[in-house]
Amino acid sequence: MEKNVLKSLDLLQKGDVVILFGLPLFFNPSLQEKLNQSEVQTIYMNPIDYKSNELNFSTYIKYEVGSEEGICALLLYYFVHNSTPEIQAFIEDLDVGYVSAETSVGEEELEDVVEMSKKASNTYVLLSLDILGHKKSENIIKMLGALNQYSNVNVVIENGCSKDIEAINSYNNESIDEIEELDSYDGLVICKSDAIVENQLLGGVSFSKIAKINEGDKVLIQFDGQTIQRVFKIDTNLQGTIALCSHEGIKALPYSYKQVKIEKVDE
Repeated sequence: MEKNVLKSLDLLQKGDVVILFGLPLFFNPSLQEKLNQSEVQTIYMNPIDYKSNELNFSTYIKYEVGSEEGICALLLYYFVHNSTPEIQAFIEDLDVGYVSAETSVGEEELEDVVEMSKKASNTYVLLSLDILGHKKSENIIKMLGALNQYSNVNVVIENGCSKDIEAINSYNNESIDEIEELDSYDGLVICKSDAIVENQLLGGVSFSKIAKINEGDKVLIQFDGQTIQRVFKIDTNLQGTIALCSHEGIKALPYSYKQVKIEKVDE
């Protein structure tokens, strides 16, 4: 039976297992509330490690920034078993060890998710719209289309427009590209966020130490030929070297993450 990509988040309340893929849960109280209204098992997959007792999920899987293409390939490997010969050939040829290492997602972690799904009536993958801005979005869309058609997983796009949904729904067994070397986002990284206060850069203690900046410092952030100025604020819940940046003054940025250079503004 043909399945269509879904848009309504209300359907998640009918799911037994919900995989949040790339969706930042920590600044999305409406989504948290919706999930809390049901007894779903939530697998939270996100590259930003945010420690807070207010977050409610069953399992957290941290992956590397930029590795979403690899994550989609792993989802195909673990969830798709009866598809076309071409898709099955892609799955069988996948170097799971390499992709697992490069994404930082352990094979055991996904095996546990599969076991949860086997016991569930409904399994959903709630996909962040940002992932479709990835430079490998064409291949990602094909893999999501195959996942939606040939597994027990239902794909849902957060705030998805008809164009995004149709792109995945219209997948017609096109050849999926081989997974080549995945991007590496070493050093300092920002994530553009509409939830951050205007002109603010929000980072954790580790980010502060590596960037050599302190609470209240004015900083210049450089990436892709752009330079923006922000005021740095510390959030002790944020771990690692990714900071959240308000979106004002940032030119078109389909994919929200960028490697950056940080320079303190002397006053």
